[in-house]
Amino acid sequence: MANTTPEQNVLAIFVEAILYGLYLATLLHCLRWMLYENEGWKIKKRISIHWTMLTSTVLIFVCSFVNLILRLESTTQSIHPKPVTPSTPKMNWEAITICATTNVSALIADFILIYRCWTIYGRSRKVVIIPIIFWVGGLACAILQGYWQIVQTEVVITAWEPAAMKVGLGTILTPFWGLTVALNLYTTPMIVYRIWSVANENAGTDSLREFKSIIRVITESGALYLAIIIAHFVVWFTPNAFAIVMVSNINLPIIGIAFNLILIRTSKRKADGLKEMNQDLVSDMEFNAVHHIKSEKLTIEPSMYRSRTESTFTS
Repeated sequence: MANTTPEQNVLAIFVEAILYGLYLATLLHCLRWMLYENEGWKIKKRISIHWTMLTSTVLIFVCSFVNLILRLESTTQSIHPKPVTPSTPKMNWEAITICATTNVSALIADFILIYRCWTIYGRSRKVVIIPIIFWVGGLACAILQGYWQIVQTEVVITAWEPAAMKVGLGTILTPFWGLTVALNLYTTPMIVYRIWSVANENAGTDSLREFKSIIRVITESGALYLAIIIAHFVVWFTPNAFAIVMVSNINLPIIGIAFNLILIRTSKRKADGLKEMNQDLVSDMEFNAVHHIKSEKLTIEPSMYRSRTESTFTS
């Protein structure tokens, strides 16, 4: 952590814990849609599970869980600091892991965003060249940051440092989050534009409402993710250490929440669409059955009346 007071560290971890609780709620809901059938608690077949999304979701959870535990440990140490002795290790593995888990989670979320853009444009490589360059640049910054923390132990021994320092992690983290912001500003509008163009081509059909619903889900969840990474990028230019720690603490839970919300809402919308189709099919079957019975009455009852009249006349 940067130079913050124990009270500020406790406040930051308290806010993070609240958001992490919300993240766990979305995680459980997300796993339910990915692993179980739309109705009931029957596990999906292996071929029906989207393993790329499931693996990414689990990895983000692992990173966020490790991150939270280490932040709690770091906060406890700030309240009751241990005396520094010659045997105290200079390398702060907790700080290195905190930064690494946060960066890896952002890289995973960005990778899935690029994957969605790639698939929605018919696996076109030209569309994803620019975001891939941004992603590789972010990966290089994350690796360089880890190297800097491990090698420059006498200069950099804390997890969060402002960008204004002459030598420090802010110098690397600033371009990392800048590349992440640029990637999202490019990729999210591209996905929305593609869906919108397909929706206009299908204007007047039942699928138009489905397209608009998907656009709304991606826009809302993407705006949540974009807001926190922009805040994380901007905060490095401030001299306020508490602001850096607070935004850094809430960054990872919000990334997980935004990631899960897209999967939850799109899966639920798909299930609702299938349910509406089944209801329409049942309604059509019931209507046809009733109409068939009425037509039989119309053909049978006159013949019965005619037979009764003829028998009376004959007698």
